[in-house]
Amino acid sequence: TLSAVSDPDGGYFATPDLSGRVVTKVCESSVLRQIASTQTISVDALEGVEDLDEAGAAYADERNTSGNDKTPQIGKWKIPVYWIDTEPKATQQLLDDASVNIESWLAEKVSDKFARFENREFVAGATGKIRGLTSYTTAADDGTGVAWGTIGHVVTGQNGGFATSNPADKIFDLIGTLKSAYLNGASFLTRRQVITAIRKFKDGTSGQYLWQPALAAGQPEMLAGYPIARAEDLPALSDNGLSLWFGNFSVAYQIVDRQGLRTLRDNLTSKPFVKFYTTRRTGGGVVNFEAVKALKFST
Repeated sequence: TLSAVSDPDGGYFATPDLSGRVVTKVCESSVLRQIASTQTISVDALEGVEDLDEAGAAYADERNTSGNDKTPQIGKWKIPVYWIDTEPKATQQLLDDASVNIESWLAEKVSDKFARFENREFVAGATGKIRGLTSYTTAADDGTGVAWGTIGHVVTGQNGGFATSNPADKIFDLIGTLKSAYLNGASFLTRRQVITAIRKFKDGTSGQYLWQPALAAGQPEMLAGYPIARAEDLPALSDNGLSLWFGNFSVAYQIVDRQGLRTLRDNLTSKPFVKFYTTRRTGGGVVNFEAVKALKFST
């Protein structure tokens, strides 16, 4: 009896149609590269000058100088680049006979993974690696600033969430800690979970929502008059979590690229496999600590 479920009995005639679309799992990432400053270099580190000190000034008169001789000093910052690599492999026969271009498919998958890997490190990387925003020490900031090398934060007054009363007030407190010189070009950076909570905020008079959705395609969503970017690699809402940031990220955070993706196609050392050794060199870190602030979900 002929039957589609048995290949010898006619199943070979009922081959499946493989022309359907490829369904790909979506992996959320962070967009810090889009809002930070980026520079390509030809060596293994980028250095710059820190101009943090001031000259002196004091009262004098017609016959006497003030005696003030304060001379400003300068410092230096440095961001090294780090190696990122992977080495997927496939048999030569699969590369020859597959109905799709396996080499191109692998290159696309690796490129996507590298981008998400470095985006995560720009947000959550630690000392000795690409230095992420959340890896720096933070201190309570009332608007007068904190020590250089430390990032100022404002607490929400509620562990793991916004305060139950007037929750939006802390967002305006956060904006108020940033010096006016950095407000032009400033934006929020947070994750989808926090955005969902903020969407429910209303003002105290008309009951209008504070969230301002994008009015046109390609335009950013707005919060309190500033655009908001998404970074799913920021901490989830939890006790003491730094899940919402505000600042001028192009001034605050520096990304350094040494080289783009480079792939070495190796069909000799592991025959009959072909290895695709792929590398990238990049780095990142905060260079201006007063140009960015964090909201800490804590009492």
